[in-house]
Amino acid sequence: MNKETRKTIVKSVLIILILLAVVFALKMPAADLNIISDQAKGEYVDSSGLPYFSEMDSYYNLRLTENYIDHGFVGDVQINGSDWDMHRYAPTGDEIHYELGIVYVTSFLHDFANQYFGDYSVKEIAFWVGAIISTLAVIPAYLFSRRITNEYGAIVATLIIALAPNYFAHTFPGFFDTDMFYYIFPLFFIFFFIESIRAKNIICKVLCAILSIISIGLFSQSWAGYIFYIGLMGIFSVVYLIACYYFNVGKDNKEEYSNKLLWFINQNALKSIVLLGVVGFVGLAIFRGLDGVISIFGSLLGLLSLQSASSVIGGFPNVLVSVAEMQIPAMLGSGMNSLFLANSNGVVNGIGGIGVLFAGLAVLYLFVKNIFGLRKESVIPDNTNKPHKSERLSASKKLDNSRKFKINFNKFNMESMPDILSDNKLTILYGCLFIIWVLVTVLAVTRGSRFITTIVLPFALLTGIFVGVASEYIRTKITNDKILLAIIAIAAIFVAVPLTTISTIYGILTFIVIVGVGAASIYILKPKATSGKKIPIKKTIAIITIALALIVPCVCGAFLTSNTVIPGTNDAMWNSMAWVNETQSNDTVLTSWWDFGYLFEIAADKQVTFDGGSQSGDRAFWLGQAMTTDNLELSAGIFRMLDTTGNKAVESLVNITNDTGKSTDILIDILPMKSDDAQKTLQSKYHLTGAQAKDIVQYTHPKNPRPVIFVASSDMLQKAGWWSYFGAWDFKNQSSENYNYYVPTDQVKVNPGSTGKLSLLDDQGMTVNAVIQRGSGNNSTTAYTEAVYSDTGKQIFVNDTPYNPLNISRLVVIEDGYVMKNESVANAKDANYTLLLMGEKNYYTPILMNKELENSMFTRLYLYGGAGQNIFENVHMENGVMLFKVNFNNTAAGA
Repeated sequence: MNKETRKTIVKSVLIILILLAVVFALKMPAADLNIISDQAKGEYVDSSGLPYFSEMDSYYNLRLTENYIDHGFVGDVQINGSDWDMHRYAPTGDEIHYELGIVYVTSFLHDFANQYFGDYSVKEIAFWVGAIISTLAVIPAYLFSRRITNEYGAIVATLIIALAPNYFAHTFPGFFDTDMFYYIFPLFFIFFFIESIRAKNIICKVLCAILSIISIGLFSQSWAGYIFYIGLMGIFSVVYLIACYYFNVGKDNKEEYSNKLLWFINQNALKSIVLLGVVGFVGLAIFRGLDGVISIFGSLLGLLSLQSASSVIGGFPNVLVSVAEMQIPAMLGSGMNSLFLANSNGVVNGIGGIGVLFAGLAVLYLFVKNIFGLRKESVIPDNTNKPHKSERLSASKKLDNSRKFKINFNKFNMESMPDILSDNKLTILYGCLFIIWVLVTVLAVTRGSRFITTIVLPFALLTGIFVGVASEYIRTKITNDKILLAIIAIAAIFVAVPLTTISTIYGILTFIVIVGVGAASIYILKPKATSGKKIPIKKTIAIITIALALIVPCVCGAFLTSNTVIPGTNDAMWNSMAWVNETQSNDTVLTSWWDFGYLFEIAADKQVTFDGGSQSGDRAFWLGQAMTTDNLELSAGIFRMLDTTGNKAVESLVNITNDTGKSTDILIDILPMKSDDAQKTLQSKYHLTGAQAKDIVQYTHPKNPRPVIFVASSDMLQKAGWWSYFGAWDFKNQSSENYNYYVPTDQVKVNPGSTGKLSLLDDQGMTVNAVIQRGSGNNSTTAYTEAVYSDTGKQIFVNDTPYNPLNISRLVVIEDGYVMKNESVANAKDANYTLLLMGEKNYYTPILMNKELENSMFTRLYLYGGAGQNIFENVHMENGVMLFKVNFNNTAAGA
């Protein structure tokens, strides 16, 4: 290894170390909760001072890790050699089928930290491990990108990947989930896969193939989505071989063989793919077992049906439509400046903004153009003719050049731009890779916003190539100073706009400084000041500005994300669960919507009805039905059935009726009844035999129901659209409607004899306000809703008639704990809403709701505090959290 080679390696290592430090530094503010005031910050940290985790999946991973460290396996118990989680899915629990890479890594870091650095809890290590591991994505990102572009391009590609909005938002301190592995292993897998194809030495080829499969094998232990990348490279391999055959790209002339097929069989491309296939099959069999490898093919087909509103499970709705990550994403966030921003508001924003999109598509276009241009050329065999001594390069320069694409600007036409690669083999190899990579990830994004993370990788690497091409083009082709200044000015806009999201002053000053420095380098510095440089200063500034234009959106997006983190829970919820843990029996079941299930399991140490990993269409229907219905007897009956006998009643009835919808109708009818009446109804009304009816009733009306606590919390007001959607599911039409609460973000003070307003809805230039009017006498408070233009505040009229999509038909006024009004609104037309106005000491909170929710179980319990009924007993209350114990003895069905 000569001096120049050592210098190149040292420089790359230093760049990687700097990038690691930059990325981790951008993540660190998430631990400080900077957006929360010092007075309120205490509500969002636990007893040790550590902030609560930012999302609920973290608590599931934490509980499994604590189990593993405590007793050597992740389950609560082992049954027939399998780990079972008895905190989930009442009453049976759930067998654990989960990729445990996150558990193993965290356990190792916990042991390592406690052995060498002090005494740390599992939670403390888990809090930081996501940020640490995800930052390491810098290493494969830089190695991969530096192989195909220059240092500027590699730095740009690396930062776009490591700071990609959707990735960064799931990997800062306090986010303990498998997202941390999303980029590290796929990048190593594809990098070594391609290197195995490129390698000429058989030992290097085999070594790279092994490293590639080890990477995907480790990924298979970390995330179920590893099969996506196996499918991706499988498609690439097929397309690449077809392209090599079609475009006659090989190591020698096909005329030397009796036919083209024989020529193709002897090409390195085919041998490399076969080698990778064999090593891959053996390697994955080691990691996943033979059955696991075979099942990959079926799993690949299943990826296409991850999210579909029309896809139902046993007649029940598909609960995935309510998961935010499975929603179809928008292309771009709102507002003109959104084009320049990197955030999670749209696909374009998710890859780093319009600059990254343009750069990626530009390079992709050149790949396509060059590939199809190869058909016009004959096979170019390996060139073995030695160049003249004066044209030969040093060994270190050859080594560096071999690691990136060679740019040939001699072929440029259209006055400057098309072909970027002079090596036909590399054009085919990387062209096929990026074309397939982009197409497959575009398809993936149409299945849900969670897959935006996959499309970032090809666009980031393509953007790195773009920077390399642009820098070389500026260095060798741009001679017009006006064009150079225009490039700097345009790039400065792409730098400045994202900075304005942090500070308008920063954005303006940055633009002025960049343009000023650029102009000074062009018009003030004398030519001799730059003539001795390899690249003139003015061109270096232009190149750096282009790089900044592509990097800064992601940097600003990361800065804003880490400085606006709010934990996913607070003291109120955690303390409520701690109360359950300390006061309730071990067989108690916590039931609520699935979002907080993981938190309930670890904080209360109790079993739950369902959680974020066991949410299913049937459970979503029954919980939605329980909260939407106005029949509290039915709500209690649902909890009695689900939490004591599970799905047995539904399954038994469906076996009899062969109709899921009819079976749920029957259960809704009999659950509020006494067991004897339910059995008679099943026989007389639904024509079941005595034996069948008795079998059903033992599941709907178990003799010893488990204790159940229903958790009602403020967040469920915003989620009503989903739980009511599932609860009102129409099995015949396979559709539903959702009902909502409209809750203001603040209170308003309204003194006697005055009027106050609060916004309930802002939508596309329209604001719907709750207007509160108070007279001077007793019981003189009233309220109504109005629709106004958001910018002017003027009331909206259509055909000279006031327009109001949220017009009310009923008004309920509660002042200082007393119901003062509960009346219909006279002459209300097209009114489908109820306005609940709660006032205390001249401060008022209006809550608007669909009339279908007016007397719903959730409204009666959470908004009215459970008044006027004795089935649900309010046993504990914190700020925004209420716990209700189900008194089965007080139901018609009895205990």
